[in-house]
Amino acid sequence: MTRRRTVTPEGYAREELLSLPPSVRLTEISLRLYADDHGREKVNPRLMLASFYPLDESMSERTIDEHLLLLDDAGCIVLYDLDGSTFFALTEWPTIDRPKPSRFPEPPLANNSRSPRVSFVAGERESERERASESGPARTDRDAGSPPSPFCHAHRETGGTDEPCRGCGRARLQRKVWDDQRIARTAPADDPEEQR
Repeated sequence: MTRRRTVTPEGYAREELLSLPPSVRLTEISLRLYADDHGREKVNPRLMLASFYPLDESMSERTIDEHLLLLDDAGCIVLYDLDGSTFFALTEWPTIDRPKPSRFPEPPLANNSRSPRVSFVAGERESERERASESGPARTDRDAGSPPSPFCHAHRETGGTDEPCRGCGRARLQRKVWDDQRIARTAPADDPEEQR
């Protein structure tokens, strides 16, 4: 049986979250209800779409992916990868009395330290921004001739990794969004199933 969850106003006092569109904020609330007792879950856009927006035809799996990337950018969740699967962990999660053991791995440790990655998110985001500014302007759909790598900056040069990596989880999701957008551009306009 699933535990009852409450959504408190304190969770919505963060400017990063409030600056996001209302549909993304609704997805964040849904993630809180969807996550296990440790605030973690596997990213499966099809199941998330069915759970969060069962009758909303304007939503798609691609939209769920985009919402997850926006929430990761805002620091509300951490996306990470393990054995080819992408997971999320909410960065602000209340203490739960007698939590059930999680079936999902913890986010990887930051910089091989003993501290959870969540405490390093702000610093890592800053270093990611610096790397992005060094490599030039952000990629857009119009100038995206080649697909983004499914690996983070650190693992791209070594051919990937099997170790848990937050950056690789995010890169893999960005690649999926890029692939979905390319398919949507080439899909016939009269086939609504291909556009999802």
